[in-house]
Parts: sequence; structure tokens; C-alpha cells
Amino acid sequence: MRPRGRAILAALPLLVLFSSEGHARQSPVDVGLIARVEPSILVPKLLYEPKEGIAIELSLLNPARVPVDVPEKCLTAESVTITRVGSDAPLHGSGRPLDRGPLTLAPGATRKIDIGLTARYRIKQAGRYRLSWECGEWRTDHYEFFVGAPYDRDKDRVAVVTTDLGTMELMMMPEQAPVHVRNFVQLARAGYYDDMIFYRILPGTQAEAGDRTGSGTGGWDHQIAAEIDRGISPGKGLVGAVRRESTVTSASMFFILLDAQPGYQGLHTFFAYVRSGMEVVDALGAVEVSGEKGIGAFRPAKSIFIRKIEIKAP
Repeated sequence: MRPRGRAILAALPLLVLFSSEGHARQSPVDVGLIARVEPSILVPKLLYEPKEGIAIELSLLNPARVPVDVPEKCLTAESVTITRVGSDAPLHGSGRPLDRGPLTLAPGATRKIDIGLTARYRIKQAGRYRLSWECGEWRTDHYEFFVGAPYDRDKDRVAVVTTDLGTMELMMMPEQAPVHVRNFVQLARAGYYDDMIFYRILPGTQAEAGDRTGSGTGGWDHQIAAEIDRGISPGKGLVGAVRRESTVTSASMFFILLDAQPGYQGLHTFFAYVRSGMEVVDALGAVEVSGEKGIGAFRPAKSIFIRKIEIKAP
């Protein structure tokens, strides 16, 4: 499913698809001095395998009333920076242009350019990466994506979740939800959940986490198909994927049941359960939360963090 959100970033060269329109070109000027370009990007996935090709779409919008030239240097890898979090040295790729020459944007026009992150950037190491695009005064914010470590279905069965309220162990359920288990394990190993809050706690029902914005609304740019096992009885301590529709779940957000929820049977993807540390589940259920209506409803009065998730064998 193609994401609808606009993740702000840009990326590396491989393929460019767009049609040119003929119109008067402005005189050559320094980038950004006459008109601005608003860049953004769509990224289909949050998590990638080492060396996996990453197809993304760069959008360049001209909000001005005059045509704007985008110099060729803006369409090369030198305009892109990729850095692994924890390392100061950026990764370097080819300087090959994304197209044969500069691009001209008509007033109000948007050009979408399909780009692929290729192996030449050598993204082999698992972890958290930041990517941004900059050309003169035109730039994006940093966008984060994650590269997962190799996954072993037989060994990667237990997630040790360290929180402000204590530590609990989650037993993975790959037989019931193989895609969700693999996704969760690889995100955890890449550090996605480190220092992340429980953004919503519904007393007697569930505690939710997995949104890096902390709002509960920022985890929908990346989605995966639901894996619903109708034979699972939703009991206390069961871990499920936050869903938007019956067939779609967030690729990162999850919830822990604070009590049995018979009404959830056959409706949600459950991929793990708490095998030890149920006292943490009880402590989450006792957390003071805000009101029941409006933005920020059921948000903990004091932030409760997941500090780290470590994966180990049973």
C-alpha cells in the first residue's frame, strides 16, 4: 500500500521519470535567490534489509509565479546526505546526475522523480539512518529509516523490553504472525524503539507505543497487511499491532493488553505475549492519564519510556 504521508527528505540516484514542458526559462541566478522550491519525498517502507534497493519518490514544487530552474547539481548524489546515527561520517555515493540536465519548473508545477538507493551507498550495517537533501537554500529536514540485522525465526523469539516501570519479556509468535514478528524484531535491533514513550494508555484495556512522534498519529506512513489468527483468545499481556482497518496495521505501533478483551478476537493481529514481567503490565494499567476526549486523550500524565528492546533466543 503506497503511503499517503509526505516524509520530508530526498535520496540517491537510479531512475528519473518525468516529462518536460516548454516555456520561457529565467536568466541564470544563484539557487534560491529568486524563487524557492519545496522538496519532499515519499518512502514506501520504514525498514530495509542490508543492501536492499530502496525506491523513493522526490517531489519538487514551485510555489512561485515565475518559472524556476533547478540546476543539474541539485539532481546529483552530492545533494544527498546519508548518515548512520552514532557515526559522524556520511556515506558517499556516485555523483551521477539523476537526469541529462537541469530541470525547469513552471509556476505552481510539481515534478516527481523516482529515485533508487543503490548498493553503491553500501548500506550494509544494521541500524538507524538519517537522510536529507540540500541544494543551495533549498533543503529538507532529516528523515529516518532503518536497516535490520539478519533475522533467525528459530532463535529470535524473545524481546527483553526495558521500561521506566521495569523489565518484561515478550515471547514472539511467528507461527501466527510471521511478517509482524520479523518486522518487530528487526526494528527493535535497529534501535527504533529506544527511548520511545507509551503515547496512550487506556485503563483496563491497552497500553500503546511505537510512534516516534509520540502522538499516536505519526506511525501510519508505513503499513503492512494484517495477519489475523481468529483462534487466538485476547488475554492480558497479549501484544498486537495497532490497526487502521481490518486489513492494514501500522508497521511500528503496537499495544499490550492490560486485561482480557474478548471483543478483540478475530479483529487484530497478535504477534507476541508477555511471558514474564506481568507486574510491568499492571504498573502500566495504574498510570495516571489525561482526559478521555480530544487531542492527547489517555496520554500518561508523566511520560513512561521504553528505554531499550533486546532480542535473544528462548
